[in-house]
Amino acid sequence: MSDELLLKNGLVVTVDDKLGDLQNADVLVRDGVIVAVGPGGPTASADAEVIDCKGRLVIPGLVDTHRHVWQGAIGALTPQMTGAGYGPAVLNGISTSYEPEDIYAGALWGALQALDAGITTIADWAHNLRSAEHANANLRGLQASQIRGYFLYGGPGPTSDQPDPPHPLDARRMRDEHFPKGVNGRLRMGMALRGPCFTSADRNGEDFKFARELGLPISTHVGMAGTSDAIIVLDRFGLLGSDVNYVHANMLTDREFDLIAKSKGTISLTPSTDMLMQFGTFPATGPALQRGIRSGFGVDTICSCGTDIFSEMRLALAAERSRANAPALARGEQVPTVALHQRDMLRLATIDGARVWKMEHEVGSLTPGKQADITVIDLRSPHLDGYGDSIATMVLGAGPADVETVIVGGDVVKRQGQLVGEHVKRARELMSASRDRIRKREAAAGRGRTAS
Repeated sequence: MSDELLLKNGLVVTVDDKLGDLQNADVLVRDGVIVAVGPGGPTASADAEVIDCKGRLVIPGLVDTHRHVWQGAIGALTPQMTGAGYGPAVLNGISTSYEPEDIYAGALWGALQALDAGITTIADWAHNLRSAEHANANLRGLQASQIRGYFLYGGPGPTSDQPDPPHPLDARRMRDEHFPKGVNGRLRMGMALRGPCFTSADRNGEDFKFARELGLPISTHVGMAGTSDAIIVLDRFGLLGSDVNYVHANMLTDREFDLIAKSKGTISLTPSTDMLMQFGTFPATGPALQRGIRSGFGVDTICSCGTDIFSEMRLALAAERSRANAPALARGEQVPTVALHQRDMLRLATIDGARVWKMEHEVGSLTPGKQADITVIDLRSPHLDGYGDSIATMVLGAGPADVETVIVGGDVVKRQGQLVGEHVKRARELMSASRDRIRKREAAAGRGRTAS
């Protein structure tokens, strides 16, 4: 494969405030880095690989700030369950049937699902790590996929034997062995903590102290139906900080949002699971943006919703407009325009998502000097060949099947609408074998739930 790539004649939406949108423009990639963007043809070497992007939309690779990637093989397992049913069925149910080889297969397949949908950076909230072998397998699955992002070390939830367990101390071993310099290839490490909603105040304090002792960023679930006062508790114990990422956050009070903003924490918006699984009423999009809180989208739970960020953009936009318009509708008034544009959603899915994990200097926009993480969307299909703004058309109608080309660090991982590489075929075989094993274990355990 050439060390140079030239993406020619596309509608290049850089999501860079200085560069903007460029019609019939080229993107030149050399040694995995964007070196030039613009119309008129940046100079490439004679042996550069050329990708024709005429009639295509060229955007930064999408960023998923929160996802349980190990669930890649059990899509649609819990389509009608709320969070109350999800815990017994998944966290204390099917997850216990997972051996390390199943974690590897699920993480690899789940990461490929993301890449297929144009997601090049992901924060994997890995919360089915029952042993060091499980943790190693999860990391290897991410590495094999070629995706970029964060491995967030979580652990199994409370059990009858250990109702308030500490965070797995194996996280220290994982950091020392695999992330001694902070970065391992395209991956970094963080901590997926249960947080004050799902553990005692004392244990939560110990977990936060452990993460900070290791120098790792923290992600935790807050603001879901059935939970309360998480941010207040963290504030009371002096645990808020810019190193904390808050997932969901849709049931927080104004005071709690203000505390997050003041402490410079970040929020992962997960519209599909929030609304499908009764985690809340409206996603936290509006309250977060109004306070300038760094926020980005997350797919979250694959077994209860989809696998792509396009759906999150659409649902977030619709939900926030509905929330914002509710007072006028209650007064019987109509308004000619509504706040938030589809382009605001693209920013949340790219540069803002990168900011959530402090990666904006590396990815999130098509800026020379950044890593060549690029998604190309074919606009020639009838449902995307629109009259108006192409970004609006994409947000309103695109899906994974419209993603023609995906590039991570200069490596083409999806070409002409298909994932490429020998590992892709092997991943399907491993996923199918894992499904068969898990079905048998579930049947033996008397749960009888099967992934479709």
